[in-house]
Amino acid sequence: MKTLATDFLLKESPNAIAIVDTKLNFINYSNQWQSDFTPNKTDIIGKPLFDGISEMPILFNYAIKVGLTGKENINAGQKFILPSGKVQWLKWKISPIRNDINILEGLVIYLEDITADKRELELLQKAETVARIGGWEVDLQKNSLYWTKTTKDIHEVPEDFVTDLAQGINFYKEGFDRDKIAKLVSAAIEKGKPWDTELIIITQKGNEVWVRAIGEPEMLDNKVIRIIGTFQDIDERKKIELAHEEITERLKIATQTAHIGIWEYHIQKNELVWDDKMYNVFGVAKDQFSGVFEAWESTLHPEDKERALAATSKAISGEKDFDEEFRIILQDGSVKHIKGISKTIKDINGTAIKMTGANWDVTELKRTQLKLERNEESFIKTFDNSIIGMAMVGFDGKFIKVNKSLANSLGYSANELTELTFQDLTHPEDLAKNVSLLQKVLDHELESYQIEKRYVHKNGSLVYVVLTTTMVKDLDGNPSYMISQVQDITSKKEAEHNFKETSERLNVATRVANIGIWEYHIANNTVQCNDNMYDIYGIPKGTADLLDEWLKHILPEDVEKVTTALQRTINNHAPLNIKFRGIKPNGKIIHLVVIGEAQSGNDGKIEKIIGSNLDITALRSTELQLERNIESFTETFENAAIGMALVSPQHDWLKVNKSLSDILGYSEEDLLQSKTLDITHPDDLDKSTKVHDKAYKGEKDTYQLEKRYFHKDGHLVHVLLGVTVVKDLDGNPIHSIAQILDITDRIESEKKLQSLVEVTKSQNDSLMNFAHIVSHNLRSHSTNMTMLTKFLSQEEDKKELKNINRMISDAAESLSETITHLNDVVQVKTGALENLQSTSVLNTIEHIKKSIGGLLEEHDAIIKIDIEKSHFVNAVPAYLESIFLNILTNALKYSSLDRTPVIEIKSKLKKETVLITFKDNGQGIDLKRHGNKIFGMYKTFHKHKDAKGIGLFITKNQIEAMSGSIKIESVIDEGTTIFIELKQS
Repeated sequence: MKTLATDFLLKESPNAIAIVDTKLNFINYSNQWQSDFTPNKTDIIGKPLFDGISEMPILFNYAIKVGLTGKENINAGQKFILPSGKVQWLKWKISPIRNDINILEGLVIYLEDITADKRELELLQKAETVARIGGWEVDLQKNSLYWTKTTKDIHEVPEDFVTDLAQGINFYKEGFDRDKIAKLVSAAIEKGKPWDTELIIITQKGNEVWVRAIGEPEMLDNKVIRIIGTFQDIDERKKIELAHEEITERLKIATQTAHIGIWEYHIQKNELVWDDKMYNVFGVAKDQFSGVFEAWESTLHPEDKERALAATSKAISGEKDFDEEFRIILQDGSVKHIKGISKTIKDINGTAIKMTGANWDVTELKRTQLKLERNEESFIKTFDNSIIGMAMVGFDGKFIKVNKSLANSLGYSANELTELTFQDLTHPEDLAKNVSLLQKVLDHELESYQIEKRYVHKNGSLVYVVLTTTMVKDLDGNPSYMISQVQDITSKKEAEHNFKETSERLNVATRVANIGIWEYHIANNTVQCNDNMYDIYGIPKGTADLLDEWLKHILPEDVEKVTTALQRTINNHAPLNIKFRGIKPNGKIIHLVVIGEAQSGNDGKIEKIIGSNLDITALRSTELQLERNIESFTETFENAAIGMALVSPQHDWLKVNKSLSDILGYSEEDLLQSKTLDITHPDDLDKSTKVHDKAYKGEKDTYQLEKRYFHKDGHLVHVLLGVTVVKDLDGNPIHSIAQILDITDRIESEKKLQSLVEVTKSQNDSLMNFAHIVSHNLRSHSTNMTMLTKFLSQEEDKKELKNINRMISDAAESLSETITHLNDVVQVKTGALENLQSTSVLNTIEHIKKSIGGLLEEHDAIIKIDIEKSHFVNAVPAYLESIFLNILTNALKYSSLDRTPVIEIKSKLKKETVLITFKDNGQGIDLKRHGNKIFGMYKTFHKHKDAKGIGLFITKNQIEAMSGSIKIESVIDEGTTIFIELKQS
């Protein structure tokens, strides 16, 4: 009965207890043991202890081994980190079991998992430390005060510090804070009233700390016996709150000054909150804004949307804060440039819950920057790609920057030229005139000048140029440097031309202005400001009388305007909004805008003015620089030695200079009322249009080509055209800058030279061939005559002598015929060009037709003539008759025996030539077999008794002597077509 009771008590014990034998096999255990340590085992009697327990610390295993030695082992509670990483708090007691004869029979194991209690206590202690929250207790019966460790840390006292209620109150800052806590403690003691307040204490180390003190009285028999509470360090938060309150008004003024809108986006709720300025920036009425993310997204410019949304995603994910410039489209279709920044706020789990940020309108500055960038880009491209030499030159004559064209003209590299001056390269006889004109520019007698002068090339030769020099001024209107355009006219002096383009120079820079925030306190006539104000004016920080120092840094001419506006704000509560100029200690003048707002006290009187200064020097400088650059371009444009024009995408002349009018013969008014295509040669229209369209589609920013214009008097003007496309702020082409160089003289010279070269080459080739033929034919006749003469001297038979004499006679006749042919060829090759004259193709054909009328009638031939009366060619009339006669007689000589001869003669214009075609239906020629020798001397292709092989050879030489060409197409037994091309008269 006793054993049953023991087993029952063990099973129902609220503690985890197990009994094991010396082999550590279960003898018995409590239900709590099974629940806590072997929940997955139903019956563990006789099973090993550690088979049932999934994981235990090594120290517990050691304790079991100690128990098996007969010793008791107790652990009052300890934290363990198990091999799996699990954290567990355990306490145990292991007692040995002995029998009546004191022999060890097993162990009683008491094991308790106290993890839950210990973890909660540990977390509370950590939370107290992290949150800087301490506890305290006042025992009114013992008049004692207890502080926890964190409370002592906040007061900066040692851990063994002991205090009482009176001393604790004395830690509060003397004055308001100490009086208030004393009153709260008294009310708690007397009336049982709790408190929750925020006050300042002075720590034992003398530091001021904001704390939150909470007190809760405990009562017994309607009497307070003790007060317990918490004590929290809120110094950082409180100082932030106070600083926030202090800068809120300043932030308000700053956002108004810079057009800054503040917003918050609650990510989980998809709730977007804007301040009033945001609605102004985005041009949206409050009742039209839905307050969701998509409402902001819908305003984004399509080209910027993907980038802005990607930046937003990165900000939400924590990868990178939002800091972007993007464009928005307002309801009226206009575009604004916006600068946006934000911070992402996350919860304790690291999940983004809110974004807070600001947007401000930077459209005006952006437009100015883009305009300057476009002008800068246009100038650099035009400068670098100009077809004429360009240079930036200092007033000492030193080359600052040169382009490739100038380097090529003078034979030096760009780096070599920047080590030289124009004086080093100018011909000594031209130097005095050049220096004199430059001095007049420096003395402001001239804005620019143009002269012809000579440079000395690197190889020692002279380079003749037209030099156009224009002064470039800085923002203050002072001379900065010179832009020189160097048009190489050496080729003109030597009957050749080699020019390059010229264009405008716009070189500006800009920077964003800082904002200075200030407060003017009227009563004591003092000013407080942020660091930016000191930086803007160059005022030393810590200046005693900041107002006086500020006024000293306003340009004297503007002081009255500023003080008057300031007094108007004080007197009339009027907003302060003026622009003025400041001056830095180094004498630099800055441009500023000031905006301010009066602040009234409780009595309605103005106590102070809060305002801001915005440095707009960069913007103002940018505008002035742009004006200067436009002025420089205009002067360069008007004074350029080559033709220059602005041309629209539709090919309209928008603006032209005098040089272009001189080149084309039209007045400026005539050109501005027409298009470039109106005076372009028809054969150049397609080329001009294609390259023009490619440039305006963005495929290229600049291009060059040679083309032809019609002069007003009708003659052709050959030009080298250089074009640079100019784009607007959105990158769309608006017009192009065209540079037009007249190269007519060069083209005509090249054509004439080329023609002479081709004729000479042809004649040389033909004469070389002729020399080989002469050598071969005369040698053959000579050998034949020598052999026959030898036979004659040795022969005695009269009959044979007569036969030899006949052969000698035939050989002599053949030699005479050969010499006649060779003489005809020589006559063709010499003097043809000097005898060219305008000759009618139709009249020549009709003349030949009459001369061979009998032959045509004999063959019953049909001639079809389709030739215009207006077709005239440059030819030697005798050659032309010989050519036509030879072709027509050959057509009859080699006509087909199976059909009536039909000869078709046609002509048509082909650019600057006349194409004459002779087509017959005769025997034809096997061109695969004879094509490469069709025009050879003494080459025959048919078995005809009269065939000599000289006709086509002479015909080809006659045509080529007149700068023409001949080609043959033929099919055996179908006929032959001959194509003759001669220059049109």
